[in-house]
Amino acid sequence: MTLKGKTALVTGAGRGMGLAFSRELASRGATVFMCDVDGGTVAAAAAELVEQGLTVAAATVDVSSEADVRTVVARAVRETGRIDIVVSNAGIHPLKGIDEIDVAEWDQVLAVNVRGCFLLCRAVLPHMRSQKYGRIINIASEAGKNGGTICAPHYAASKGAILAFTRNLARAVGADGITVNAIAPGRIATAMAAQVSAEENQVYIDKSSVKRLGDPTDVANAVAFLADEKSGFITGETLNVNGGTLMD
Repeated sequence: MTLKGKTALVTGAGRGMGLAFSRELASRGATVFMCDVDGGTVAAAAAELVEQGLTVAAATVDVSSEADVRTVVARAVRETGRIDIVVSNAGIHPLKGIDEIDVAEWDQVLAVNVRGCFLLCRAVLPHMRSQKYGRIINIASEAGKNGGTICAPHYAASKGAILAFTRNLARAVGADGITVNAIAPGRIATAMAAQVSAEENQVYIDKSSVKRLGDPTDVANAVAFLADEKSGFITGETLNVNGGTLMD
């Protein structure tokens, strides 16, 4: 699979899965705009990929800000003339129970995890429609399907919303040559998994079919598959990448 000549935009790209997505898409030939609210982290990550010969650029973006999202989309189109692939990955996960969550925190999680996805998709659609081509990939979670095992209620709710939004948008834009799919990772070895104890992670591993946590590259390979031109007859789907902890 090659993505040569394609422009991709990845949010939450400074570390973890977002960095893995950026590396994978760029290694397949795409020009990748790496977006993250932490400007220093994403700039350092992008510089590392540039040193490896990959074509990437860093952008400081708060995905819950309409102005930030419109600015980075306009920049990508201005600098490359197109936008082909969007990976909506940015998300936050304060690990709290319902009795510990105030209204402000609930709203913040939904603003980043759900509104950010909406703003990004809405901003890129005019460009993808004019091209009659696009690949939108929304990163959800198995928590959006089963409520999660250790995750907080606002996080689980936000990821369930992403799954419904993905299906709705797929129906709306399919005739324009745009596919919209979601990926529901299980527990991946990132900073989020490190929020819980090794013992908690071992319980998860014991329940999995492949007996390990996921690696960010496992999810990146799924992203690359859905980003490819050859995946054009797949839309409105959620691809589980969880080692067999949830099968549906």
